[in-house]
Amino acid sequence: MNHPLLRSRSIYHLRLSYFLAIIAVCLPLARAGQQSGSQTLAQVLATAGLKASPEAVSDLDQRITSYDVLDDPSVFAIAYHWELPSGMLEDPLRIVSLDRRSGKWKSKQLFLGSDEIAHSECMGAVVEMQALPDAFLIDTHINPSAGCLLVLSRDFEFRAALYGWYMAAFGDGSIVFQRSEVHFAAVHPAELAVYNPRTKKEITLFPRRPFQTIRAEYVEKLRAFYNTHQDWCRINNDPCDPETMHSDVVGDVVTSDGEHALAFVISYEPIQVFKDAQLPVGPGNVVYVCRHTDDDSKLEYREMLQGDVEKRFGNVPLKALLRPETLQQIFTP
Repeated sequence: MNHPLLRSRSIYHLRLSYFLAIIAVCLPLARAGQQSGSQTLAQVLATAGLKASPEAVSDLDQRITSYDVLDDPSVFAIAYHWELPSGMLEDPLRIVSLDRRSGKWKSKQLFLGSDEIAHSECMGAVVEMQALPDAFLIDTHINPSAGCLLVLSRDFEFRAALYGWYMAAFGDGSIVFQRSEVHFAAVHPAELAVYNPRTKKEITLFPRRPFQTIRAEYVEKLRAFYNTHQDWCRINNDPCDPETMHSDVVGDVVTSDGEHALAFVISYEPIQVFKDAQLPVGPGNVVYVCRHTDDDSKLEYREMLQGDVEKRFGNVPLKALLRPETLQQIFTP
C-alpha cells in the first residue's frame, strides 16, 4: 500500500477515519477494509497470486487479522496477527516473506512484549509496511493519534521502535517520522523527528527552538489571549500553553540527500470551534525547510508563509525548494 501523494490535512485524520471504520464493524483492533470476510493466510497469499508449501510456512490454514502486505520487485511480505476467539491481538506479530530472487520463503515471529524487545505498547493492527534499501518498516496502530514504527533489518530482525509513524526517509536509511500525540487532549501539536539508525538517536525537526518569526508572533498572540481568558481555559479544559498550539502536517514530507535537507508544510489552523471566545487566527500554512538534519549541532531551518514562497519561487512543488541553488537562496541571510 503506497502513501497517497497528499494526505488530507494530516495522518491524524487518516487514523481517525480508520478508527471510526473499526467501530462501525465492531471489530476492535482489526484493520479496516480487510476484515469484511475472515481469511486464512493461504487465501490472502492466493489473492496475491502466491502459494507456499506447508513445509515453508506452517500456519497457512490459520485465519489472520490486522495485516498489511508489502509487494515489490525483490520481496513479498505480510505482517499479521492470528485471529483469536477473544478478538484481541496478542504476541507475536508474525511475518512471512518471499525472496523473489531465490524463491525462498521465510517466517518470523516478533514477540514485542519480550524482555529483548520490550515494546508491548506497539501491539496493534498493522497499518502499513515499507521497504528501505537496508530495512523494513512496519507501522502499527495504537489509537487515532498514536502509533509505533517498527524498524527491522532486511532479515526482519528487530532494530528499533519509534513512537510515531513513517513520513519519509533519506538514502542513508535515516527515517523521518511524526511523533505520536495524546488523542483525547484539548490541543494536538504536531512533532516531527528524524531517526539515525547508525547513532540510534532522534533529532527533533519540528517544533524547533529557537522559534522563528512566524511561530514566535503566533505564540505571543496566544499568550495575550490566554492571559485575559483564564476562565476560558478552565471551561475548555485547555492547558493554555502558548508554546504548545494545534498544528498539522499538510501533505508529504520531501527529502534530498544532497545536504540532508527536507521540507514540509504545517497548518496552524485550529480544528475546534468553541461556543464562546475563539482562539486567535493562526498564520495558516507555513513552509519549513531544514538542512543538515543528520547533525543536531549543524541543523538549520527556515520558516516561510506559503504565499511568500510562491511569490519568491513561483508555484513550484515542495521538492523544488531542495535544489542546491534554491537552498542557497533560502539560507542566505
